[in-house]
Amino acid sequence: MAVRSTLPTHPPLKVRETLRGLPTATGYTVTVKPLRYRTGPHLQAFTYWDHPEIVIQVPEPFKPFREELEVGAWGRTRVLFRTRREVIRFLYLHEFCHWWLYLTHGWGAAAEVASDRYAYTNYQKRGLVRPPVIRSRGERAA
Repeated sequence: MAVRSTLPTHPPLKVRETLRGLPTATGYTVTVKPLRYRTGPHLQAFTYWDHPEIVIQVPEPFKPFREELEVGAWGRTRVLFRTRREVIRFLYLHEFCHWWLYLTHGWGAAAEVASDRYAYTNYQKRGLVRPPVIRSRGERAA
């Protein structure tokens, strides 16, 4: 997985270190860049299917902020992002889940709740993080 970064605080080597232990979106380039916001910091990332790239935007200037997430049956939760590292890991896992679901189920841009839940569950974990295990409606666990 190729890594590019225009975020001054996180050159590509530091982004690689930040993503260590997370599953790899094989064949995709991960690009980290600053997000200039008007009113307040927020989460923003994209996965491009036509030219394989995951773009993660980190709010700049950075200050800790809360983002409300929809986590399905778990309800809603407000998550505090204290560092750029947390934002990068969360957004990468969210977009990785979209990529994974596109490969395994053909869902692509769908499944926002599943992607948020997967990222929320794993972005602060130490060590290896496994790809998501998400079943289609009516599919039984093996």
